[in-house]
This record gives sequence, structure tokens and C-alpha cells, in this order.
Amino acid sequence: MRNVVVIGKLRLPATLTCTCGSLRPHLSVSGKTSDAYHNVYGLTHAEPEFKYEFRARWRTSTDGRTCMVPDVSVKLGFAAMRVYLARELNDSCRRNIVRKHELEHVSAWQSHFRIGARMLEEPLRAAFSQPRYYASQNQARADSRPWVEEILKPLHQRLMNGAVAAQRAIDSPAAYQRVTQRLHACPERPVAYREF
Repeated sequence: MRNVVVIGKLRLPATLTCTCGSLRPHLSVSGKTSDAYHNVYGLTHAEPEFKYEFRARWRTSTDGRTCMVPDVSVKLGFAAMRVYLARELNDSCRRNIVRKHELEHVSAWQSHFRIGARMLEEPLRAAFSQPRYYASQNQARADSRPWVEEILKPLHQRLMNGAVAAQRAIDSPAAYQRVTQRLHACPERPVAYREF
């Protein structure tokens, strides 16, 4: 019985949406807030996708026993990726600094999923390399989805935990301090003078 595990279907967003405006509605949905020691000037919102398809292959012996193994295809990608920049970033120097920081988040999401796709291949091949044996085809059918999900669920969770950890590393206190220093280095905007 031949077993196929396909991973290479990684879909990344063709376009990245970048919006300048009020961050309040997006912050309240994400659970982030500004406080006395930390102002939020940018936010990256990713909608990761982890989809799978499988087809069970089985053979039934003359004594009625059935062996079954699933062919699994996993697709990783993003339904959307949006970067929000605060309206308060009213000059290009500050806006570009915050945009660059947010694009680090975008890059981390994309890199993590590219690497994750390659790293999922071997555990999936190993998990589905040996068939399972059942008393009937009905038992094999009933077990196919739970078997696939029992393998994929922890792998998906590990992938997402790693992605979240990468995002947190980008938002470390040291990283925020570097961004703040760069923001303070931006030239002050000239004040408009009026003649009396």
C-alpha cells in the first residue's frame, strides 16, 4: 500500500494591506492596549490557515480484515495579513520606523510557516507510514478522521506556539526600546509660523 504525505502547499498573501488610522478598534479586538509606559503605534494582524485533506486507502483481506492508511495533504498559509499604523504617525520618519517594525512581524509569520511546512513533512510521513488494521471497513472509515486529527492537532498547535513565540520576541522590551530610540531620533516637525 502506497502512502502519500504532501506538504509543500504553502500559500502566502499576495498583497499586504497597510492601513493608517485609528488603532483603537483593532487593539480592543486583539486584546492589546496602550499604557503609561508603552504606546502602540502599529499592529500586525495575521489570519493563519492550517487546512488539510485526506483520503483513506484500504485493502480488505479474504478473511475480512481491513488495513487502512490515509494520504494526507496539508496547506499552510494566510487568509489575510494586515498592518495597521496609528494616525498619530504624521511624518514619514516615524511612520517608516513603525512600518519597518511591523514588517518584521509579517516576515516572521511568513518565515515560520515556510520552515514549519518543511518541518511537518517528516513527522507526518512517520505517523502515516504504517497501516492500521481493523475488523471491518466500517471500523476503518470511522477511525480515519480521528487518526489524522490526533496526529495533526499537536503539530498544528506546536507550529502556532512557535509563531506566537517569534512574535513575542519581536515585541520584547529591548526591541521596543530600540524602536523608541529611533523614534526619538526623528527630526521634529517644523512649527508653522504666522506673521502678525
